Amino acid sequence: MLPTCGDSGTSEQAEQPTMTEKRFRIYLCAGMHCTPRGRDALLRVLEDALWNSSMDTEVEIRSSSCLNRCAFGPNMTIWPGPVRYSDLTATKIRQIVAEHLVAGIVVETLVYQE
Repeated sequence: MLPTCGDSGTSEQAEQPTMTEKRFRIYLCAGMHCTPRGRDALLRVLEDALWNSSMDTEVEIRSSSCLNRCAFGPNMTIWPGPVRYSDLTATKIRQIVAEHLVAGIVVETLVYQE
């Protein structure tokens, strides 16, 4: 029932669910160097891998501006962290989802080394 002019609507507002924060947030670079290196295809791989592992409700994916690792792109950063992964491929994305996001183990061999 919608509130009318004289109704404050407080009872309906109190019953509405609140948005909860997801366990992980991924920033996938959409900069001018990562995008032509396959960023859009990797986004689809990431979304599919999350769906197939039932992690799609646990992870928020955001496009980011340049992550300042252009020579090593495509790049992504996972929070909590930050954990920075570079030189991404479809195989590496699937491994990161399976090990980092599902099993909770950072894939050290794929982490960007400064």
